[in-house]
Amino acid sequence: MVDVQVRQDGGVVGELEVSLFAAALVIDRDGILAEQAVEGLRRLTTLTRAVVASPVALPGANGFRTAVVNSGPLPYLYVFAIAPSDLGVDGGVLITIRAAGPDWAPADHMLRSLRVLTRNGRVATNCDADDAPILPVIGPTRD
Repeated sequence: MVDVQVRQDGGVVGELEVSLFAAALVIDRDGILAEQAVEGLRRLTTLTRAVVASPVALPGANGFRTAVVNSGPLPYLYVFAIAPSDLGVDGGVLITIRAAGPDWAPADHMLRSLRVLTRNGRVATNCDADDAPILPVIGPTRD
């Protein structure tokens, strides 16, 4: 699924893409999610330095995020690899955001509205997720 916001002049403000990935998230769960976040960013751009995945908590899920500022019309790149807070799932969710600026309110809203189901079909909850904005997650420096 890809959602794109376009200005009246036709310029793109941002794009948010949600996809699934398969992985056995029983053992070394954090390592797999961090790896998925870094690899997702590598697919978007040529990295000139090492990227470290940072932990993130979203409603109903935990995971990792990566971010970089690049050149181009959508220079702010964010990748989130998340999975339900309970263990024993066979995959996760990869969320990719490309934005013209460091904070894109619709992406923040979409991330907050995300609902992750557990393997039992219930909506997962996460007490660690707060109401602070998720974006921006990086400063305005350029690679």
